[in-house]
Amino acid sequence: MKILIINPPFYRLQRASLVHYPPSCCYIAAVLEKAGFNDILIYNADFDPHKKTILGNTNHLNIKALTELAEEYDRRLHDDGDPIWEEIRQFIRQYRPDLLFLSVFSTTLTAGNKIAKTAKELDPAIKTVFEGCTNRGLHCAIDPSTNADVSVMDFALRKEPEVTAVELVQALASKSNDFSKIKGLSWKKNGGMVHNEDRPPLEDLDWLPFPARHLLYGAEKTPPHSFQGIYGSRGCPFDCVFCGCHTSWGYKPRLRSAKNMVDEMESVYRRFGTRYFYICDDIFFIQKDRALEFCDLLLRRRLPLFWSAQTRAEMADDKTLSMMKKAGGQHIAVGVEVGNPGIRELIKKGNTVDDVRRCAKLIRKHGLYMVAFCMVGLPWEGTKEIRDTVNLIKEIKPYIVYPYLATPAAGTELADFLARKNPQGLAEYRDRCHISTASSLTEGIDAEEKKRVLDGAMEEFARINRKSLLLDALKRPRFYMALAHDMGFFQNPGFFLGYLREYLE
Repeated sequence: MKILIINPPFYRLQRASLVHYPPSCCYIAAVLEKAGFNDILIYNADFDPHKKTILGNTNHLNIKALTELAEEYDRRLHDDGDPIWEEIRQFIRQYRPDLLFLSVFSTTLTAGNKIAKTAKELDPAIKTVFEGCTNRGLHCAIDPSTNADVSVMDFALRKEPEVTAVELVQALASKSNDFSKIKGLSWKKNGGMVHNEDRPPLEDLDWLPFPARHLLYGAEKTPPHSFQGIYGSRGCPFDCVFCGCHTSWGYKPRLRSAKNMVDEMESVYRRFGTRYFYICDDIFFIQKDRALEFCDLLLRRRLPLFWSAQTRAEMADDKTLSMMKKAGGQHIAVGVEVGNPGIRELIKKGNTVDDVRRCAKLIRKHGLYMVAFCMVGLPWEGTKEIRDTVNLIKEIKPYIVYPYLATPAAGTELADFLARKNPQGLAEYRDRCHISTASSLTEGIDAEEKKRVLDGAMEEFARINRKSLLLDALKRPRFYMALAHDMGFFQNPGFFLGYLREYLE
C-alpha cells in the first residue's frame, strides 16, 4: 500500500515558506513505519526551497510580512490555476498513492479540501484521511470530521491521531469494510459520516517513535534548521481564552521523559547535523525535576548543541534557569500576551504583569535571553490598552518580541464569545491566521484609528527586534555560527546575503 502524507500550503500562498517539518505528518509516518508499513512519503507542500524566509512569514524584523499579503493569499487560495495547485496535482499523479493523509488546521482546511478533491479527480479509488490535531505556532487545531468536505473525505482522525491511524491502515490493508471498532475515527458510510467512540488520550508519550523526518520528500536537501522542533508534552492545565491547545490535547499535562527528548535531539544531530533545537512544550518548566534532569543529561553527553524552550512567567526560578544556561540554553519564550491588567484578567491569563517583570529580570540575571509572545487586537482593547502592551514590551526589553493579532481559534472561549455576538462573523477567520490589522477584533475604536494604532504597534515591535538582533550577533558568536550552519548559510552565501537584505530592509 502506497501512503502519501501531505501538509497543505499556507505560507507559500503568501510568497513565503514553512521550512519547519510538519510534526503531525511525521508522527503519523513514524507510527505507520513502526507498524511495518514501508511505502510512505511525506510531502510538505508549504515548503519552497527557493524562498529566503526560514520558518514561515512571521518575519519579526519586518512586520509588514504579517499584514500586507491578505488579499493575495485569498486570491491564490481559491485560484485553481495557481502554480502551487498544479505542482500538488503533478506530485499526486506521479506518486500514485493508494492512501492520502491530509494534516489540516483552521488555516489550511480549504487547502486540504482542494487537495483531496484533486486526488479524487485523478483517481477516485484513492482513500483520503483528514487529521487536524496539532497546534503548531500560529496554526490552530481543528476537528476535520465536522469541518472538512465530506464529499472528498473518506476518513477523519479526531484528536490524537497516531494509534487511530495505525488501526485504520491495518484495517484497509486487510480489505476490511468495517471500521466501527476503531476509536477516534470518523468514516463515511452510505454517504454520511459515522463518528466512532472517542479514543482516550495517549498517556505514555515515550511509546511514540521519533517523528519520521527522514521520510520527508527532499529531506536530504532541507537545511538542518528545519528539524529543530522537539515536542515533549501534550495538554495544558490553564484556561487562556484564546488558546486552542485543549481542543486536541486536553487539560491534563502528559510529558515525555527527559531522556526520551534528549535521545531525539542526539539522533537528529547525528543524522541531520542540527545543532540548535526548540523545545515546543507549552510550558517546559511545568515539572521542574524533569527540566533539571533534561539539562543534566545534556551536560553529561557533552553534545555541541544549543536549545531554547517556553514557559509561563510565574514558573521561572533561579535553579532551573541556572541549569539551563550551563546546558546550552539560549532563549526562554514567555507568553507576555498583554500589558493591561484588566485585559489580562479578561483573557484568563492566570498571572500578572509583575510576574512578567520578575521573569524578565531573572532571565537576564542568568545570562539567558527572553523571547516575548504578545497579542494585540483583542475585542476589549482600545488605544490605551494596546499602548500598555507596547510599553510593557519596551520596559522588559526582550531579545525578540513575536506580536500576534488575536484570532478566534475553534473551540476557544474567545471564539464562543464572538459567535454569541455575531454567529456569522467567524466565517472571515477561516483559512486566516493573524494576517491583517484590518481584520482585528478590536471593537473600542473606529476602523481608521484601529489601523493606525495597530500598525504603529507592529512597527515599534519591529524596531525593537531589529536593534536587538544586530547587537546580539556580536555577543554570542558561537551560537550564531551554529545557527548559520543549521540555516545552510555556509553552503549558500548568496542565500545568507539575500536573507539579510530581506530582513533588514
